[in-house]
Order: sequence, then C-alpha cells, then structure tokens
Amino acid sequence: MTAVRSKILLAALFAIVVSGFSWAPTPADAAICPRIFLPVCALNPAGVRMTYANACLARAAHATILHRGKCIGGVFCPFIWQPVCAIDPFWKQKRTYPNLCVAEHDNAVWVHNGPCP
Repeated sequence: MTAVRSKILLAALFAIVVSGFSWAPTPADAAICPRIFLPVCALNPAGVRMTYANACLARAAHATILHRGKCIGGVFCPFIWQPVCAIDPFWKQKRTYPNLCVAEHDNAVWVHNGPCP
C-alpha cells in the first residue's frame, strides 16, 4: 500500500510541476528583513509619511521611499537654501527643491543633493 501512495504522490507532484504552478510568497514571507537600523522616510499606502527602520521594511509595507534618514516632519520648513533634486510626485519629473524638508512635504522622491541638471 505504501508503494501505491508514493506513486500517487509522485504523480501529483509531477502534474503540479508540469502545469507551471508557481508558489507566490505571502507578504509575511516577503518581510524577512535584516535587523539593521538604516532609517528611511517613506510614504505608506495610506499617504502618511513614516520613518521605517530600513528600506527593506518600507518596501515590505509597500511604501514609497522618499529619502534616507528619518522623516523631518513638522509643519514648517526652514528658510535654508540647501537644494536637492527630487522627482515631483505629480509631474513625475526631476525638480530642484530649496531643501529636503520642502521636498519631503511635497512627497517627492530624493535623487541627489544639489540642484537638478
């Protein structure tokens, strides 16, 4: 009887492989991230800016990473000229922002420090 069961099991496995069955990992499986603290500021699917412990955790939460480091937060940004190049969320093009705080408040994705070329 064991030989018959093993043949049935083998046939079932062969049918699954031949049919092109692909196992898709669950979100819990995708969230195997290292315990490294390299914070990123990201926009979660609900549209709220949050600081995540690292980029892996932000991606696992389906968040859009805005920039490295903690979210600046606050209501007002300083009037300091430290230009950053970031991708405007509305036009999807690079744009020079006066500083990282202003770019973050616009939910723009940081590209590099300094003005855009």
